[in-house]
Amino acid sequence: MAKRFRRMTESDINLIIKDLNRWAMGDLGSKLTWGLLEERFGFSRQSLQAKPEIKAAYDTAKLALSGGIVKTKEQATQENTELLVEIARLKAELEAYKQKEQKWMLRWQQIAFHVRQKGIQMADISKTRPEKTAVPSNTDTTQILRPLDKEIPRSL
Repeated sequence: MAKRFRRMTESDINLIIKDLNRWAMGDLGSKLTWGLLEERFGFSRQSLQAKPEIKAAYDTAKLALSGGIVKTKEQATQENTELLVEIARLKAELEAYKQKEQKWMLRWQQIAFHVRQKGIQMADISKTRPEKTAVPSNTDTTQILRPLDKEIPRSL
């Protein structure tokens, strides 16, 4: 027996296009076929494809779904949770770096102060070393900087 379909009105076309746009955003799932549209709206695949605006909306939705752009709600929720954890970790890491920078700045301010107290100009310290001289080892550097690492005395 032949199944009878009703004629498609302008409001039907607009409703189908709206649903196809929602499908493209993933609101109605990740599977889209002409068969699903036939069941949903009661029009044949041929009559749906005959309308260029519906065909264009269908092609756009299929492209969005096949391109992995659209995610299910579970995927989006899981990805959101992972991103929130990553943001929290990065904020903590940033805070740790800010504290290290603060300590580093204080240390070099103290060293600069004590170097000046000994009558040495900072411009003399910033000079490049002679080419043939070796860079001091970490142990030597620590011993050189230790007397300069003490706190800056409070001014009266």
